[in-house]
Amino acid sequence: MTVQKISVTFCLLVCVIFTVAQQTPVYSNLRQKKIVITDTLIKLDTLSIVPGTLAIKNIPDSLYSVDYASATLKWLSALMFDSVMVSYRVFPFNLSILTKRFDLDSIVKFSYTPPIFLNPYTNRGDKVFDFGNINYNGSFGRGISFGNNQDPVLNSSLNLQINGLIGDSMELAAAITDNNIPIQPDGNTQQLNEFDKVLIQLKRKKWQLNLGDIDLRQDNSYFLNFYKRLQGISFQNEVPVFAKGSNKSVISGAIAKGKFTRNIFQGLEGNQGPY
Repeated sequence: MTVQKISVTFCLLVCVIFTVAQQTPVYSNLRQKKIVITDTLIKLDTLSIVPGTLAIKNIPDSLYSVDYASATLKWLSALMFDSVMVSYRVFPFNLSILTKRFDLDSIVKFSYTPPIFLNPYTNRGDKVFDFGNINYNGSFGRGISFGNNQDPVLNSSLNLQINGLIGDSMELAAAITDNNIPIQPDGNTQQLNEFDKVLIQLKRKKWQLNLGDIDLRQDNSYFLNFYKRLQGISFQNEVPVFAKGSNKSVISGAIAKGKFTRNIFQGLEGNQGPY
């Protein structure tokens, strides 16, 4: 009795599996269809055709051309038939469809900033700031100093040199130095400004104009030699005199950067002051 129930159950299970297997559809990319010739350009399918798989019964391939990506058939000459049998295989997607997330017009209309168009033919060696014929170079730095018994201190440094031509023949040269350090860089007693050193020089042919931190030096003769570091303006001009001589004159107006003071006293042993 038990053996018969098991046999019946096994037979029913086999029948159910066979029925399900028969009902499962079999997918294939092979297409066979009869098309009516109504125009020279015919759309065969919504999917792209696998290249080399299209064949038309009793029609040589010299009478037509196929665009496999868009699945279109074009007749190259007139035929005597009103319909033909076509067979081909297709991809699971259409290769000729344009796929994009946004339209360019929508981006331009609704975006906060306009899109950036890159020109591959532009010069990639352009500088960040364009000063024309003026060249610049230097360095800029920031640092933090801290220790066990002191608060954090911010140190900054700036060194900038500029040189080039303004207009046709006027030459510009400038130097800007800023070192935020707790010492006097030149050894004088004057209070530091925002920039430690600023020098602007304009030169054209026989004259020269200096602005900012200037150095006056006279050491070409035996008498009246001097060397001063000042803040102000100086103008230098050279005028030709006679055939082989020239007269060089310098006019300056400036203030001294600081004064040097020295006090000497003899301290007494065991006496800390006042003196």
